[in-house]
Amino acid sequence: MTRREALAVVSAGLFSVRRAQELKPSAGRTLEPPPAGVTGILKRLLAQPPSTINTDWFGTMILVGALRWHHRVPEVEAFALAWLTHHLNTTDVAPYSGNRSRTVRAGGIPLTTYAGHFGISQVCEQLVVLFGNQRARKVAVDVANIVLHRTARNRLGLIAHDDTADFAIPDVTFLAVSSLMIGAALDSNNATAYRNQALYELRTSIETFLIKDIGLAKTVYLNDGIGRTSWTRASGWLFWAITAMLGRLDAKHSAFTGFRSDLRTLADGMSRVQEPNGGFHVLLDDPSTPLDVSGPAMFALAVHESVRRGWLPHQYLSAALRAWRFVTANLTDDGVLHNTYDLWALPAENREMRVRDVESGWAMGFVLAAAHEMTL
Repeated sequence: MTRREALAVVSAGLFSVRRAQELKPSAGRTLEPPPAGVTGILKRLLAQPPSTINTDWFGTMILVGALRWHHRVPEVEAFALAWLTHHLNTTDVAPYSGNRSRTVRAGGIPLTTYAGHFGISQVCEQLVVLFGNQRARKVAVDVANIVLHRTARNRLGLIAHDDTADFAIPDVTFLAVSSLMIGAALDSNNATAYRNQALYELRTSIETFLIKDIGLAKTVYLNDGIGRTSWTRASGWLFWAITAMLGRLDAKHSAFTGFRSDLRTLADGMSRVQEPNGGFHVLLDDPSTPLDVSGPAMFALAVHESVRRGWLPHQYLSAALRAWRFVTANLTDDGVLHNTYDLWALPAENREMRVRDVESGWAMGFVLAAAHEMTL
């Protein structure tokens, strides 16, 4: 084993310890029950057959959020493991609403090269860290391999949304970077290759999407250049991509300080356009667009984690708390989320404005994950 490979093994071990510390409660810690809105979301999820939760981000994001509550709601473990077993035993890709792409297999699970499927690695990471599930490890490592070797790229080298996409978006940055860094943590033999691709993806995305003089991310990169709008979740996805990297990258790595500086640029930019009630407009720099609750959930989680882990100074915590208050003000006790922008990047770029109440899918995952973070 070379020195580099040995360091990769040590880094992966330290990462797993850190993740376990976050996902498992401290010894002797008194655990309060989840707040009513969180309980409502979890009750609705657990009442479904696990087989009805697909492998696209609509299904995996809510499982990522739910697994954070496994220590207070033990039924989540059995549900997630039944979900994994079901998809390991299927022959066809679970129905999903995203763009069609090539079928691939990760640990035996049929997925596609559409970026929405990369999020399965986050569920599997938790199943490895929390419960030592080795089949989940294989899925996560295979996803990293698929992202590295089998996905399409645009002319900048950014990983494509799907096989036919002629655009790039920060959403994919998060899904690709997190899956690659998870692969690096779980597979020491290929850690350097996965990490290097993640570093390139994130740095190129930041230089492409982040407009540093205003501290906001653009929604999309098209064939003729960067788009016009600054969609709330575009900045949220880029924020999450940076925290996904910082949480899995050695703090002594040469790229760490630069990413932390970019994180602060985003935090400053979003804080400047935050409304007094903690909300953000669908288009961050356009107050004529509706207030959306999904962006504040992303912001609250990312900023709170960044302050907690020392990537941002404590002064940023008040903005995170305001954002979270806006989320909770729009969450009913039975787990219905009001004022959610349920469309995605291209409709946002085309200024299609629609907010509605939701009670399932990715938005519920955002709330579950953010609610857990706000208790740490």
